[in-house]
Amino acid sequence: MPLTPGQAAHWNRRIAATATNSDRAQALWDLARTMAGRDEAAWADLVRMLTAWTQARAGS
Repeated sequence: MPLTPGQAAHWNRRIAATATNSDRAQALWDLARTMAGRDEAAWADLVRMLTAWTQARAGS
């Protein structure tokens, strides 16, 4: 689902306001759920991508 300009601005501000990878990860998970909407296949793809990102940042 594409974001409207207002939604994109909101998410850009929210992500820019994060100070730690933990904060950033929570914001990105929330954004992913918003973007996926009701599309479970898209949500599954985003979960795989963000899981890899989170593990890489955690040093796993």
